[in-house]
Amino acid sequence: MKKQLGALNLLKGIGILMIIMVHNRHFIMKDMTGLRQLINYGQMGCQLFFLVSGMSLCYAWTHLSTKYESPDGTLPLRQRLACSGRFILRRYLRLAPGFVIILCINYLLNVLFLDILDHSPGFIMKREPAAIITNVLFVHGFFPDYINTVFPGGWYIGTTFILYALFPLLFFLFEKLFARACALIVLIPPVLLLLNYLLLKHIAIATQYEYYPYNNSFLYYFFTNQLPCFSLGILLYFQEKTDFSKKCPLPVSLALSAVLCYWCVYRYITPERNFIYALLPSVVGLSFYWLAVSLIHIEKKNAAHPNAFTGFIASCGKNSYGMYLVHAFISWYALKDLSYFLTINGYEYNDLLLYCIVYLPSVFAIYALGLCMKKILDKIDKKIRPSG
Repeated sequence: MKKQLGALNLLKGIGILMIIMVHNRHFIMKDMTGLRQLINYGQMGCQLFFLVSGMSLCYAWTHLSTKYESPDGTLPLRQRLACSGRFILRRYLRLAPGFVIILCINYLLNVLFLDILDHSPGFIMKREPAAIITNVLFVHGFFPDYINTVFPGGWYIGTTFILYALFPLLFFLFEKLFARACALIVLIPPVLLLLNYLLLKHIAIATQYEYYPYNNSFLYYFFTNQLPCFSLGILLYFQEKTDFSKKCPLPVSLALSAVLCYWCVYRYITPERNFIYALLPSVVGLSFYWLAVSLIHIEKKNAAHPNAFTGFIASCGKNSYGMYLVHAFISWYALKDLSYFLTINGYEYNDLLLYCIVYLPSVFAIYALGLCMKKILDKIDKKIRPSG
């Protein structure tokens, strides 16, 4: 398992297309549109990224940790701590430059639109120093007022980096349990889910429900609520050591993915019940887990060759971070102004038709901008990121 699976790029491509799908509707679609809630399900592309990140980081950790191993192939505590520190620093330096560049552009756009042109921009950011600093340091995942108010969709990076920081400990846990009784590693995600549920319920009661895990709330974004989904990616990495996906019948994994996806969509579009969003991200992650098993099975069996369609989606996956960084300029800024100019003289457009018309052009525009951003970040990465 030295080479990262190509199926992961396809999964990331699906994830970024889902995120564009939901963010494109912000300023185009009206509440009366019947498909609004279904389109909103695109937000679960973030859970797909958490799953893939969990698996991808295992490859990065394995590659890095070999440089810290003792001659006997073990990784003593001191070396493990040094490796963990270097690993987290590498993750930060990979994410931070692009994040800071786009944050600065958003800041300047807010000044231009709000302070000079007196026009509401697509994203109104919180500009106080504490908000900026916590976001630049990637600790905004701990601050309810700053977790998603400085950068468009910025909660994802805040939560992701906390999970990255926890990864060495999680990997150690999986590694030790896998060595002693490999079948028991399947218990880790459900245990994390149970602990998260108990924690969020305790927080809700302790704060008299001021903090409650409803959709797009602070507790929904909180890292413990996404941790079980993230751990599923690590689980799949260890399972692939025994060729789990190749042994799992393809119809079974596809059926499990479809059934779980149907349940998640159904629960998503129906009224919220008690603490459903303390459970839903993990079940969504499980539906993507079985999708990943299916795609890895296909890849290993060489049952299908990539065509132009899947090739483009995989290319979006390779370019997904760049696309994530720049997508707000199209999905938020550009489409808000498009909606503004279309209705400036009282004109009423068909929101669903307009949404469908602009989706593909917006994807291609975001893809092109994302490629430019990726080239810039690759150059920066070579200069500032620790080698190895």
